[in-house]
Amino acid sequence: MANLEDWIIEQGLRGTNVGSLLSGFTERLVAEGIPLVRVYLALPTVNPTIRVYTHVWTRSDGLMVEGVSHERNARAFDRSPFNHMMQTEQTRCYWLIDDPEVRPFDVFDDVRRQGGTDYLARLFSFENESAPDLRGIGLSFSSDRPGGFRPEEVARIDSLLPILGLAAYRMTLFDLTVAMLDTYVGLSAGRRVLSGKIRRGFGTTITAALLFADLRGFTSLADTAGMDLIARLDQHLEAMAEPVAEQGGEVLKFMGDGILAAFPITGERSREQACAAAIRAARTALERNRAVNALHAGEPPLSLDVALHCGDVFYGNIGAAGRLDFTVIGPAVNEVSRMEALCNSLDCSVILSESVASASPAALRSLGRHRLRGVAAERELFTFDPVSVWTA
Repeated sequence: MANLEDWIIEQGLRGTNVGSLLSGFTERLVAEGIPLVRVYLALPTVNPTIRVYTHVWTRSDGLMVEGVSHERNARAFDRSPFNHMMQTEQTRCYWLIDDPEVRPFDVFDDVRRQGGTDYLARLFSFENESAPDLRGIGLSFSSDRPGGFRPEEVARIDSLLPILGLAAYRMTLFDLTVAMLDTYVGLSAGRRVLSGKIRRGFGTTITAALLFADLRGFTSLADTAGMDLIARLDQHLEAMAEPVAEQGGEVLKFMGDGILAAFPITGERSREQACAAAIRAARTALERNRAVNALHAGEPPLSLDVALHCGDVFYGNIGAAGRLDFTVIGPAVNEVSRMEALCNSLDCSVILSESVASASPAALRSLGRHRLRGVAAERELFTFDPVSVWTA
């Protein structure tokens, strides 16, 4: 069997996640005779919802991985050994947790419950100017031997940590890339970019049900409201976007106070299924938008207008040579946006084109034929019946 150093390097080159790296590393140290009872690894990350990922291996329970949000329990870090090390500018610390002279950090209670007697802590810095929040890695090791680790065991762990840190860093950068692409360009587009489909003009024509949603009255409210409006806007956008994901669609763009989403028609999802999914997403978005308005009673309500259409679109890279956007364009996109613009004048919250209406599981009524700006022929448009059920 390859030695532990070679195994770590192999994982750094080909491994897929830090959890598996830590578990394998720990189990191999135990096989060498080091009496580990608890190992902890913390990785700060650049993520809109997660502040740090914690990995805890214990002899009794194996590995547990948790993402800690930006809002949750920030004071716990203030009372941790790692914060103490950062405040005192130390990268290497060791405590016997029952020594009466040792500061009683909260985590020592967890170590005792696992039968641990000591706490070996190490910090490695990843800091660089281009990624200031990806600060580094924190690790701790605890044994259950009376008197703690032997000097040669500490030396063995320390000899391995630099390459373990490099392997974890490589995996973290990959995970960060995937997470950021998913967050900023969407799941499908992100995977296409990672697969190398990054040339300008590269793309494909797909058929999809399209959802275009916009808040009515937001622009006038923004003229008089302060920065608190941003937090409220996020709640409305979440009310629109989450139903799209729940129904298997993808938000392609946030456009100020609105979204453009697509439900592609594939071999696994027929046109009728894609259109029905878009309709269900629209209905749920209207209900959740109404709930957001209820949270802001006393403030002007923001009604949601939604248009649904189905057609062929170009899905791919457009833009300048050094700044691309992975999105959908085409007549169907223009048409659905023109439909949404009619919601106010037609006094309804949802407008469906004939291509979507034919697949609707809900009762509809015709709004008559209307001319859309930039579209040569008149289009028959539909809405839900009764309209009051769908009013945001």
